[in-house]
Amino acid sequence: MMMNATYEWLYENYARELQQELREAEETAIERFAADAHLNDGDKLTLTDCIAALRFHCGVHSFALGLRMGMDLMEELFPTAS
Repeated sequence: MMMNATYEWLYENYARELQQELREAEETAIERFAADAHLNDGDKLTLTDCIAALRFHCGVHSFALGLRMGMDLMEELFPTAS
């Protein structure tokens, strides 16, 4: 339960606002690209889906890297007896 509270605090204090800014910038870029490329609604939806899948994939990897970095830092600060 403590980890969930930690992740929630980190999200509320660091990630939420940044994610909103990134989402708005992404939506603007998609709209601009779709208009310039004369995409129909179906193609625009496909583009949006592809970008969302890429964002999810990158998000999972960045989360895992951050978690790994935190574990490495904890090991340096509090080494276990070997």
